[in-house]
Amino acid sequence: MNNNVLKSIFFAAVVLVAGIVAMQVVYNNVTGDDAEGYASITPAAGEEGFGTDADVNANFEASIDASEKMANDAADSATEAASDAQAAAEDAMDATAEATEEVAEEVQEAADDAVEAAEKATEAADEAAVAADEAAEKAAENKPAAGVDVDADTTVTADDSGMTVESESQAEMDM
Repeated sequence: MNNNVLKSIFFAAVVLVAGIVAMQVVYNNVTGDDAEGYASITPAAGEEGFGTDADVNANFEASIDASEKMANDAADSATEAASDAQAAAEDAMDATAEATEEVAEEVQEAADDAVEAAEKATEAADEAAVAADEAAEKAAENKPAAGVDVDADTTVTADDSGMTVESESQAEMDM
């Protein structure tokens, strides 16, 4: 036979025997008479096992306490976030109220200015009506040429939207 084949068979036999011996050692440790035999086997990662029932109970209580603390911390954070959101909402409402008041004051000032302008326009319209009447009277005082009839009507109206002046004249000649 080849030398490499013998080496492979020998290596396989050594690995097989080592595996069987390791299984026997583990089996004897697990099935021992003492109750702590199973717990004394350490995991491959090097961590300790579960330990005794008292250790397991203590670890369980510690994990419950840690979970409760985390839940309380989360509740405190949520409460703090809610109060921060409420404060931000109150600040936004105050800013909106102030801006609304400023806009209302500016609108009131603009409305007052518009009323004042309308009053001035009404006064100007009244003055224009008086002037138009005076002009019509002067025109009527001037005697027209023989056989000419002059009829002049002037109407001036004013309201909040503006001023309107209407004038109508007719002249007729008799021949």
